[in-house]
Amino acid sequence: MTQLFTMHFFGGIEVFILTGMAYDRYVAICKPLHYTIIMSRRRCDALIAASCAGGFLHSFGQFLLAIFLPYCGPNEIDHYFCDVYPLLNLACTDTRRIGFLVIANSGLMGLVTFVVLLMSYAVILYTVRSYSVENRHKALSTCSSHITVVVLFFAPLLFIYIRPATTLPEDKVFALFYTIIAPMLNPLIYTLRNMEMKNAIRKLWSQIIGHP
Repeated sequence: MTQLFTMHFFGGIEVFILTGMAYDRYVAICKPLHYTIIMSRRRCDALIAASCAGGFLHSFGQFLLAIFLPYCGPNEIDHYFCDVYPLLNLACTDTRRIGFLVIANSGLMGLVTFVVLLMSYAVILYTVRSYSVENRHKALSTCSSHITVVVLFFAPLLFIYIRPATTLPEDKVFALFYTIIAPMLNPLIYTLRNMEMKNAIRKLWSQIIGHP
């Protein structure tokens, strides 16, 4: 139960932080003159606090759905961490109603957040269509890293949690993306947007291959 709560707590935080980052990109591109006022330190702290609170509420809901189920059979699951759907297979009771609640909690939360992200980028695209080609490319290039992370995170998440409560062999592979691969690649994806990091990588590569 601790593992279930922890995984969904940090996963929920990432979902809401990605939403906050989309709002940050929207303000930077659509309201650049008001960016420092809107995205103040106080506003950023509020977004982080709201993300943590949302992650807690989400994970606590998952925890309540699983903790009171009767487990009277085997204690092994076909997964690499204790998620809700594998735990439902161990419960010796009808879990269809619980499965719908899991979809309402995890599936709908992920779907609604993903739709909000798509809407934010639709507004951004509508805004930059009047920009010059150079300014349009510059504005959209700041969003590329965020879009990459969103796709890596939400595509497998929605595949697992938006469907009826069933466990498939492929779930372990898809779960790897939003629990390990996407968080592991986050620093690389975002730092490659930094020119100083690019120059440092070029310098290191030149030293490795023996060029001055």
